[in-house]
Amino acid sequence: MSADLFWNRRRFIATVASASGLAALPKIATSSDDNWDAGLLAHLIPAANHNRFAIKASFTQAIEGQLTLTVGGKAVLGHPTDTAGHFFSFDIGGLEPDVEYPLQILSKHGTPLCDPWPLRTFPHPNSKPEHVRLLAYTCAGGHPDDGKWSLPTHVKRLLLRRALSFNPHAVIAIGDHIYWDQRTEHENPDEDYASRVRAFHESIGWLDKSLPALGTKNEISLKAAVDPQISQLYGTLLRSIPSYFVSDDHAYFENDNANSSMVTFPPAHYQLEFARFTRNAYLPEFLPDGERPLAIPGTGAGDRAPDISEAFGTFRYGRLAEAVIYDCARFLSLKGSSAGLIPPEAEKWLLQRTYDQRIAQLIHVPSHPFGWSAGKWREWYPDVAATTEASDKALSNCFYCDSGGQVVGLTTDQEKYLWQSGWWNQHQRLLDGLTSQKHRNGIVLSGDLHAIGHASLERSGDLNLSKNPVHSILTGTLGTGEDGWPSDARGTPPLPATGLFHKTRGDVLEKNGFTLLDITPSDVTVRLFAWKSGESLNAIDSLEPYHTYTIT
Repeated sequence: MSADLFWNRRRFIATVASASGLAALPKIATSSDDNWDAGLLAHLIPAANHNRFAIKASFTQAIEGQLTLTVGGKAVLGHPTDTAGHFFSFDIGGLEPDVEYPLQILSKHGTPLCDPWPLRTFPHPNSKPEHVRLLAYTCAGGHPDDGKWSLPTHVKRLLLRRALSFNPHAVIAIGDHIYWDQRTEHENPDEDYASRVRAFHESIGWLDKSLPALGTKNEISLKAAVDPQISQLYGTLLRSIPSYFVSDDHAYFENDNANSSMVTFPPAHYQLEFARFTRNAYLPEFLPDGERPLAIPGTGAGDRAPDISEAFGTFRYGRLAEAVIYDCARFLSLKGSSAGLIPPEAEKWLLQRTYDQRIAQLIHVPSHPFGWSAGKWREWYPDVAATTEASDKALSNCFYCDSGGQVVGLTTDQEKYLWQSGWWNQHQRLLDGLTSQKHRNGIVLSGDLHAIGHASLERSGDLNLSKNPVHSILTGTLGTGEDGWPSDARGTPPLPATGLFHKTRGDVLEKNGFTLLDITPSDVTVRLFAWKSGESLNAIDSLEPYHTYTIT
């Protein structure tokens, strides 16, 4: 059977099955087909809109000469993104909306370097499709040799394959695609811990913060650190699924941290150097959207393809669905009441899109969560994780009491070092926009916190959201290991931030997992899938949602 016929048959099956729910869908999507020959490809991840493809690819050996990507009857030369000839980007426009194109990568001699594969453009922005399925998750990163902080790669791939078996039209990966923090690990006040991290990093690839990423020893070290976290995880599984990767703190090679000895954001020069190299080599940026101004910071850099954005993206599927995706780390500001996790230009764009009622379903996708806190620094909220006596009323949200009557929870009675009131102000403006929508629900998908769950936000400070509650979904983490959960790292699981009132829709679990959203003109069905280390690996292949909720 030809690749085109195979794909068309699978797409027909998926389209028919979507009307009757998840059970009828085939177990493994085309993107996961083991019969497809990747040839010399190490990894391949595409982005798409209605008329353009952008692809990042790497190869198992250095490629001599120019590469060509053919897309139907069109062809474009590959652009090298490293100095060794292993990494290339491809960018091709002028495509037709909602058309499935056969793709092929050819060597300078015209020799195929892998099997052909299909990729489809999205419907025209003014079209009216009836259904789209999104897959979302967070925190897929983690080096396989870092102990118990992340799952082994083969387990991550099992979860990813199960997620892809439901045939999503697009993937949104929300932050923390890699973990290779520099100062926050190497300068940890626990010198024993810091020395072990330094030794581990040196064994894999030591990064010199004073040197550029490209064309120095850093390039070799970055590949050694990042390859196992991205290339070995994804391989070519996403080749036929347009994917959106938004950066968060760890993408900038630091944890978000602020104390008297160290403040890690806004990112320093070395953080931007390393982050931009990683993005350029491994992950597609965000393609332009007619409704997203080119003046937003992070857009139009001269060393990137025309008009793309490194920090702010749009998933647009006709007039049915739009997801506005935003990096809450790169442009963080420390300006008191005027501060923001995103710059003013991006906030203006987000609110403009939120008030535009022409789209049936609008979803916000910040890299940092709405609604929950674990007391860490770079949150919208001033909460601090604390332990106190059970009789003490200072904790606004409590997690548990131990045998000694100790309570772990959140408080605002303690100052959060260098927290900015402007972050809360910006949060309120965005929430006000979401709840003020006249003909649709407010929906937020977010990552960063290593958990999965669903709540509707009914109140936020002096904002009454009850007439149109904002549904906040923690999408689930693909990669967290047994030592990486908030209750271990922060002392508390995700809890409602002070001043917020939740209605729990799907229990918040410190478990691995992912979220599926089925979007129609009238509703959005949310399905949360959860699994945790210690449970049967065999269970992943038949994993079913623990929570299903239709937002209407």
